Amino acid sequence: MDVVTIALFAAAALVVLAVCVWAVRRLRRRDSSGRDDRYAPERLLTPEQAHMLDYLQDTFPGQIVLPNMALSDMLSVRRAKDRDRARDRLLHQKVDFVVCGMDGRPSFAFDVEQHHLSDAKAKAHKVKIKNRILKTAGVRFVFLKNGIHRMPSPAEFRTQLNLAELPKPKARKEQRENALQQLESQFSGFDQQHSTNTGFRESEIMGMSGLMDLNRNGRRGFDDSRLNGNSGFGSSRQPGESGFDGSSQDVRGR
Repeated sequence: MDVVTIALFAAAALVVLAVCVWAVRRLRRRDSSGRDDRYAPERLLTPEQAHMLDYLQDTFPGQIVLPNMALSDMLSVRRAKDRDRARDRLLHQKVDFVVCGMDGRPSFAFDVEQHHLSDAKAKAHKVKIKNRILKTAGVRFVFLKNGIHRMPSPAEFRTQLNLAELPKPKARKEQRENALQQLESQFSGFDQQHSTNTGFRESEIMGMSGLMDLNRNGRRGFDDSRLNGNSGFGSSRQPGESGFDGSSQDVRGR
């Protein structure tokens, strides 16, 4: 028997073996109906996250509050030089909580502050990118304290958030202004920028101290309540509730 014949027999044997393996796998798929499969529930929220979710629902009664949301599920690319890269940035970012307005669109996004011992610089950079993305969509991003016992009352928190809320991007129809309207808008924006300076740089990530330091005029500093002897955290705090010692530039997060 020559070498060619041996090679042909070997090739034929491999083909037969492959066909047999394919047939066995196909029969196994048909036999598995799934009736004997069993599943186990996975934890969606930790107890701390569940408590914070309840707190935010009290802060925004009647509005939708969702946990663990990816930016790709709540934002779309409005304008970009490279739309593919812009969409890719959304895939790699998430927030701990998002609050939707009455129109179903996100208005506020929150992360619970965390202390990272490893890769702190890289994670801080990632959070800055997240803040910039959310800001362009008109979504205010705020760091929450890591425990509701360190948070103000829901009513007081909501009042301060109203001061920090960002305007939503204009629709395309609203952007079709004539030259005079555009000029008036620029002057109006200039006046607003210089007459209602908040003392808070929008490039910063807003923490609880920066948020609670905003007064009723939208400025950082003292307001009328402080002149009457009340603190910037309001007079509604119950005995035993703590104040805040965080930084307005807290960029800790995931």
